[in-house]
Amino acid sequence: MREPRARVLNRMNITLIGFMGTGKSVVGKRLARRLGWTFVDIDSLVVASAKESVAKLFAEHGEQVFRRLETRMVRRAIRDDAQVIATGGGAFVDPDNQRLLRAVGPVICLTASPKVIAQRVSATLASRPMLAGAASSPTARIQQLLNQRAAAYAKADLTVDTSHLSVDDVVDRIWEHIGPSISKSWDYLRKHCQHLSQRYGGKYVVVLEDRIVATGPTQLKAYQNLRKPVSSKREVGIYYIPLPEESSVALSCARA
Repeated sequence: MREPRARVLNRMNITLIGFMGTGKSVVGKRLARRLGWTFVDIDSLVVASAKESVAKLFAEHGEQVFRRLETRMVRRAIRDDAQVIATGGGAFVDPDNQRLLRAVGPVICLTASPKVIAQRVSATLASRPMLAGAASSPTARIQQLLNQRAAAYAKADLTVDTSHLSVDDVVDRIWEHIGPSISKSWDYLRKHCQHLSQRYGGKYVVVLEDRIVATGPTQLKAYQNLRKPVSSKREVGIYYIPLPEESSVALSCARA
């Protein structure tokens, strides 16, 4: 049985981080379509709020103002559920953004080689504030920024190099990682958490797809209380149900 992984009760999103040109927007839209979720682009929220382009915000107000708006939009985005959130390339460098985004679900970093990134953004260099003045040597500037952001990007739950992958290939690799977290049993628990907290608060429950089949004071005891073996083809999750008064507690889950 795997170790428990914490998720914030009644809310789950997937966040795509990484450098410009790595495919966050196109992959995010494709992944959201597969999940039946909403796609949210943080840069687009910033532009809509400020009524100015990212390039103009940088030029007229500076990066610091842009980053403040960016964090504000991150806070707004994570209020909702069942979203694929794509951030700007530098958003995850901020510790507050890291904390906020990691609290609501898995964080996936898309990466690519500096040469590939330079090729992908070559037609839009003029609108890329972080590459301003680097038209003659964009690859060197990209490598410099990648080095600066490496420690932040390394905190992602999964990293996918998109240099030589199609959009569908990238989505498939992400799905292999996060698919088990987007389970029927989790979805059932998320939708019925208030009722379950009243009935099973303080206990572990075994959920077989969309019904509870066993309970216990510990994960092990709940699993042992299963009356009959479950086929490996059936989806089973073991979850801790918080007490009603534990309003800020995370819902811990482990897959059987």
